[in-house]
Amino acid sequence: MKKFYTENDVERSFAQGELKIYINEDDVITSLAKETANKKGIEFVRKDKSNQSDIHDNYQSQVVNKYDSKTIKSPIYTNQQIIAPKYKGLISDQEIEKWRSEFPILKTTAHLGNCSQSAQSIRVREAINSYLDNWLTVGMDWDSWVEEVNLAKKEFAKLINADPSEIAVSSCVSEAISSVANSLDYTGKRNKVVVTDAEFPTVDYIWLANQRNGAKVDFISVNENHQIDIEEYERYIDDRTLITSITQVYYLNGFKQDIAKIAEIAHNKGSLILVDAYQCLGTEPVDVKKMNIDMLASGCLKYLFGIPGIAFIYINKDLVSKLKPTATGWFGQANPFLFQTRYNDWSETTSRLDTGTQPVLNSYAARAGLEIINEVGVERIKDRIDMLSEYALKGCISRGLTTISPFDVNKKGGTTAIVVAPKISSHEMEVELRKRNVIGSGRGDVIRIAPHFYSKPEEIDYALDMIKQILDEK
Repeated sequence: MKKFYTENDVERSFAQGELKIYINEDDVITSLAKETANKKGIEFVRKDKSNQSDIHDNYQSQVVNKYDSKTIKSPIYTNQQIIAPKYKGLISDQEIEKWRSEFPILKTTAHLGNCSQSAQSIRVREAINSYLDNWLTVGMDWDSWVEEVNLAKKEFAKLINADPSEIAVSSCVSEAISSVANSLDYTGKRNKVVVTDAEFPTVDYIWLANQRNGAKVDFISVNENHQIDIEEYERYIDDRTLITSITQVYYLNGFKQDIAKIAEIAHNKGSLILVDAYQCLGTEPVDVKKMNIDMLASGCLKYLFGIPGIAFIYINKDLVSKLKPTATGWFGQANPFLFQTRYNDWSETTSRLDTGTQPVLNSYAARAGLEIINEVGVERIKDRIDMLSEYALKGCISRGLTTISPFDVNKKGGTTAIVVAPKISSHEMEVELRKRNVIGSGRGDVIRIAPHFYSKPEEIDYALDMIKQILDEK
């Protein structure tokens, strides 16, 4: 696996009197590491491939991941113990059947690609139609449309225990995090941004783009098990760190981080923390106040039953006045309808991160989906998701399928990632599963099986049987 060399690696070599750091061909040197190495007179030297040692300990295989150029190393799980919380059955089978009728596709399809897009609900479809009907019969109705956006913000705030005034709306998480990134001041002592290799790539791209504004980006690598040791945050976050930007759940394999603990580490060192909760929100309880989260972003099309084109971002109200966005618009102003043009009069609420015309149609869908999540209850959803995760892991073992997901369900979101390459590409596997009425989600060299609370264990059995059958035929 390629390694990211950071400023801390350079400092450690310097303290040991080493003037050269030998690295492998695919390793990456962060900009901060290069800068520090130049100051300390340390040289990075790349090894020849012929001199690199093979890494085989405790691993079945090494498969090149064509998606992000990382190497997937698949641990041997023959005797792996699965750790999982006790299933409480907080949602009864009868209630599950009732809710399944809300999602028509479940009658014919094992919908297990919720890490990419949840099943369409009747309520969400009706909400979309209500906007279209209103537009058709009333025409221009901006008062009620803007109110619908505010109601969607309110429902999102309820989900994460925030005040609606602490929520801004965007078209996507990329836009939301970009709004934060270009609102920060990188000219002071604190200009370092700590990110990880577990982020969905868009997040890292945003922080790297802000290097032109003075940001110094440092990466924390995932380890051989496709996880991040929490001790790494102690090592990377320091008194120059402005913000630590992390995912709650790794999109590739479902690895789940202890956000409250990481927030404690970051705050003890004076760093802000921003959480991308897209890969789990709706299946994992999030309380931004109890967890001391400064900022959190998520879209709605995965576990929140919404559609593309809308995302929300939470900013703690005590931080809002410190943000000076350069990507802005009329809805980011204190009074969008004043229509003055000579100065920025940013909103005193998190709405200062709003930009232009709001995603009205998408807000109708978002509110309806969020209402379902809040009605069912995230604590109850988590109970069932954990049970289904354990079931999927056991199913992989019994069928001899290789998974790179954590075997400790306490450290795992709903996603179970099954290695399918080099026999078949993950996209091809996704297509083959669709022919068999299974919706999975391909990423890199894995097919991801991600149930929601409405999923049944027998659907997971069927999906895993189909995956094994397809692989055996190759």
